[in-house]
Order: sequence, then C-alpha cells, then structure tokens
Amino acid sequence: MDDSDSIGASRTDDNDFRDLVEEVFDEYIVNEIPIRLIHISNDGQGLNFKLVDRNFVKEHFKSVPDEIYREFCNERLVDREGRIRERMKETFKYAIFSHRWLFSEPSYQDMPTEPMKVQAELEPKWKKLQEFCRKAKVDHGCEFAWSDTCCIDKTRSAELDESIRSMFRWYRNSHICIVHLSGTEDLAALERQQRGGTKIDVWFTRGWTLQELLAPSQIKFYGTNWQPLVPLYDSKSDRVSDTIMRKIEKITNIPLRDLKSFSPGTNRVPEKMLWASKRRTTRVEDIAYCLIGIFDVSLMIAYGEGNRAFFRLMEEIMKRYDKWDVFLWSGKCSHYNAALPHDPRCYPVGYQETLVKRRHEADNEEEWNTANYGIGDRLFALTNHGLRIKVLCLSVDLQQTRDEPHNSRYLTFRHPEFIHDVVVRHIGAKREPHTTWAIAVLDYWANSSGSGFIDRVRREPFTAFLLSMDKSHAPDARWRKEMTEEVIRIRPANHYENPLVELYL
Repeated sequence: MDDSDSIGASRTDDNDFRDLVEEVFDEYIVNEIPIRLIHISNDGQGLNFKLVDRNFVKEHFKSVPDEIYREFCNERLVDREGRIRERMKETFKYAIFSHRWLFSEPSYQDMPTEPMKVQAELEPKWKKLQEFCRKAKVDHGCEFAWSDTCCIDKTRSAELDESIRSMFRWYRNSHICIVHLSGTEDLAALERQQRGGTKIDVWFTRGWTLQELLAPSQIKFYGTNWQPLVPLYDSKSDRVSDTIMRKIEKITNIPLRDLKSFSPGTNRVPEKMLWASKRRTTRVEDIAYCLIGIFDVSLMIAYGEGNRAFFRLMEEIMKRYDKWDVFLWSGKCSHYNAALPHDPRCYPVGYQETLVKRRHEADNEEEWNTANYGIGDRLFALTNHGLRIKVLCLSVDLQQTRDEPHNSRYLTFRHPEFIHDVVVRHIGAKREPHTTWAIAVLDYWANSSGSGFIDRVRREPFTAFLLSMDKSHAPDARWRKEMTEEVIRIRPANHYENPLVELYL
C-alpha cells in the first residue's frame, strides 16, 4: 500500500467517525431527552423561561458534534458509541422536577414560547415552577428543565403515551432530579417521619414519585421553603448522603443499596411490589403505568381500561420472571385471572416471610443438600386456559367453618402430613358442601424424577395456594385458586414426596 492509499483509508475512517458522531447526536436528542423542555435564561434583571422543543435543543447545541469529533478523533476508543453517548449526556444537562401536584398547576397551554418573567406573587400557581427553575439554574447550573405539569401536551394521546413510557429514561438521563417535599420543613422533620412521630410527607405516598426517587442518577431534596435538606456545600446530590438516604430507607422500605444505585428489571417482584403497595394514584391505571420503568417492561397506555392495566403489567413481568415468589400475595385477586393479584397492595403480607426464607436458604444449603434441587416450578406461564403451573398437591379435609362478616369465613383443614391444622380466612362466595379442597405447595423441592417433596428439615414453612373443585360440574370440573386473607403456609410433619401435578388456574 502506498502513501496515497494510507491517506485515503485515514480519510474514510475520519469521515466514518464524523458520521457516527452526527448519528449519535441526532439519536440522543430524539430518543433520550424529553419531547419538550423549559429553557431558562437570564437577561441581567432576573430569570426568564420559555417552552422549547427538541428542534430548539438541536439548534442550541449544533456545535457539539464538531466539539466531540475534535475531542475524540485522535483517541483510540474501545466503545466509541458508548463514550460519545456519555459525552452527550454531560452536555445536554437538564434538571427534572419531582413533586406532589397542587390543586392548580401551570399546564402546557399556559406555557410561553417566548422568554417570560413570571410574577409568582401575582399568580401563586407559578411560584413552585419558578422556584424549581431557579434552583435548576442557580444551584445546579442547568440551562434546561422539565416538569410533568407543563411540558406534556396531555390533549395529544400519542404524546402522552410516549411521555409515560419514556418517563423512567428521562429521569435517569437528567443531570439532577429536584424533589420538593412540600410537607417537610427540614431534615429534623424528615427524622420525625422516619421514626413514626408524625405523618409522612405526601410525596412518599404517591405512585409516580416511586420511579422519580429511584430513576435519577443524582437527586436533591428541598423542603417546604425551598431550602435543601442537606446543604449544597455538603453535596450537590443526596444520592451519596447516608444522612438522608437512611431516613428515606426507613420511610419507604427500600434498601439503601437501591436508593443509592437502582437497576430496573423484572427481578425481586414481591420486594418491588412492597415498595409500591402503600402508594396511590388518582387514575387507577397509573398504579400499573408508574411501575413500567421500575420493571423495565413495555406496556401500551390505555386510559379507561381500569384494573386491567395492572393485569397486563403482571403478564409482561411473568414473561421474563421464573421464580415462585411472584405468587407470594394474598387478598383480592385479579378480575382476569384468579392466580394473579388485583394490585400491589396484595404483596406485603407475603414479603416479610420471603426475606426470612431467602436468608434461611442461603445459610442452610446443607439441609437435604438443597443446592442440588430446584425450588418450585420455573416454567409456569399464562395461557389461554389460565396459569399453567406444576405444584405439589395435597388433598385436605375441611374440619370446621366459622363465618365472619364481610363475605368471609375461617376454614380449618387437616392433612396427616401437616404438623398443625391449617386455618385460613377465606374471602368471597361460600362454597357448596360437596366442594373438594386441596393445598398446592409452590416452593417445594423438585428432583430430576419429576417429583416434588417437602420436609420438616426446613425450619421455615412452605407456601401454598388454597384450591377448590366443585365435582358436580364434571366432566368439566377443575381446580380453582381461592382468595385468602393471608398467604398460606404449612409445616410438614415428616418427609412427603409425590409426583407433581400440572394445573391450569
């Protein structure tokens, strides 16, 4: 190869790299930042702001591709595209807002498209937005900002859908998430909330603020009067502050490791549902939509579908989750499948026991050499016949019934393999006298022969569904899962082994 060939190859590589920078620049603006942002400027007499779109951002940062090209053109980058994206995020700094909505908030239609100085004292609904923009600019050096109340045109369903499905990513890509705790004056007030000495701030009770707490890489908490709970000179981001994060851990039940660095995904389902269980949303569908990013699933947005939204969320989670503890719930079942919960509030009853079991199993793998066995069915699936799952099924005798108010009753069941009778608070319609009952163990130990077993060697109880069958419906009689107030747990008297039964629930 002569010198001209080398020069030609170099120019080709040079052009390819320049094209890559331009391509990543365009993709980042279209896919990684919000549809609209608030542009904050200073005219020497104070801060102004206006609403801008992605085209404005692209024009505003039009020199960035050349700057990145010059910065990296002579470097050997192992992951060129990844490093360019990191550089984009460093450049496109925007603050994002997390707050509890007031009765009146500025809407998209209220926002100016030309720089405007807001007279917050004359229009109270603007005061919070003005303070947020001031903190974004002055405290965190952000020229752009985003607030859910005014940066989404909610009259356009396509834009609303994209915004909801992109929300977690937008919070994660922000330079800083500014949280306004309107009911918390200072760190001492947060301390009292953590200890149960006073009512917790409403921000900790809302569904959408769960992902707003977990998604951002950097977060800063401001109190009632817009003073930072932890001084800025201590830290620009509270994510690294044990002082505040340990208090939030107590309030939310979210482990410190997740508060400091959260990774979304379809794992630890009961634990994440516990985090959401005490939170509420105004629209019933939002209790599902606000968890999309936390579980990293895709879900079509369809306001008006009601509780079906949470069922669809569970469907998506179960496509990628294969652990029995997804069934560690109790209470009201889904209208669309009795084996699935109605909403996140069904999970807390079973969750604490899950922690005990996991600690126990981690510390006691020598018992029965359980490391060599599977736990429960990992191939369960939702089908057009219901939930297909293999269980260790034990027929039980109903010993006693005691009716309770509110369409419920206590049922006492007996089986020779149980140490104690199983007492269950059954919810829903009373079953006919000829009903057949069974206990379906979910977290049995499975062996290679296709059998499952339970054994008293495990000090923690096993978890089960309560099943019923009305044999008067033969030949179409089949087991159905019953609703119970508590998660059912059994303790075997000895070693019990049987072939597994495949059910459709």
